[in-house]
Amino acid sequence: MNVLPVYDFTRFGTIVDVGGGNGALLSAVLDQAKHSKGIVYDEAHVVKETEVLLRERGSADRCTAVAGSFFDSVPAGGDAYMMKLVLHDWNDEQCVRILRNCAEAMGPDGVLLVLDAVIPTGNDPHPGKFMDLNMLVMTGGRERTQEEFAGLFKRAGLELSRVVHTHSPLVSIVEAVKV
Repeated sequence: MNVLPVYDFTRFGTIVDVGGGNGALLSAVLDQAKHSKGIVYDEAHVVKETEVLLRERGSADRCTAVAGSFFDSVPAGGDAYMMKLVLHDWNDEQCVRILRNCAEAMGPDGVLLVLDAVIPTGNDPHPGKFMDLNMLVMTGGRERTQEEFAGLFKRAGLELSRVVHTHSPLVSIVEAVKV
């Protein structure tokens, strides 16, 4: 799931990885975006491991780990807010809450990057459609179409600006900006 070849992160001063887990993705992004700083935001029990990985990867001088719940808030001041495989875990109401918290934390020129499957419309086979069924059964979440992402963004005060496809049918970059 390598997003680095298809997206330029170098334009961002601070990148916040919301639900960023161990920080591996943000650390790789910072390797590309040499002048950027980062914040990995996740639950307290995850952040302890994140700090270790950031030190091991040599990212600790430009990246911090912050504990909290994205249902309550996200760190303010980022130029980009990134979420990898987060929204597909949650129902629409929960997603709007997460997205609204991101929108509130973003500055007027901030960008939201949702890394998730974008399901094509129609009945043609697609690996994301099987993943959609798994997410529904396992978490109560779901995969979404571009139009469904646009609807969630609108409810959260955001606007879908573009979709960047990666080399994987299970991960696209859905980009949104503040309205």
